Parts: sequence; structure tokens; C-alpha cells
Amino acid sequence: MTAKAPGYACPRCTVGRCTPQRTTFCDMVHDQLLSIPNVLAHICDVCNFVEFDQELLDTLWENLYSGTPREELVPAVSSKRSPTFGEG
Repeated sequence: MTAKAPGYACPRCTVGRCTPQRTTFCDMVHDQLLSIPNVLAHICDVCNFVEFDQELLDTLWENLYSGTPREELVPAVSSKRSPTFGEG
């Protein structure tokens, strides 16, 4: 009997496994670079797809945009899945 591999199947390549690892979260906020080192994310061992924790993204959203009128808000990260090259 073999042990089940940790993590989950990669939703992008469907070949690799996304496992919890530490990485740096980077995004543009108000035309400035936001960089947060040592953040927990799930990263694919084959295609390097990165999926950040939704709680982290929700907390960032609340802290960065509290007090901003709702109609002026444009999400820095629209979902927990990172964009892939070639996607528009």
C-alpha cells in the first residue's frame, strides 16, 4: 500500500500536486509594489502554479481598502488563484 501524496491535484496542469510552502506575495496596490515575504501558499511541483490562502487575501483587502468608497474599489487580486501568463 502506498501513501497518498500530500496536497491536492493542480487545477492548472492537472499533473502536479499543490503542497503548502512559503513564498513571497507580490502585487501592485495604488501603483506601488506590495511585497510580503514568508507567506503560506500552495505551489504546484510541476508547473509552479501558486494559490494563496483566501483568508490572507481577505485580510489584505480589508486593511488596504477600508474607508474607500465601494464604487472606487478594483481588487488587487480578484481570486485566490494567481494569474497565468497568456490569460487576459
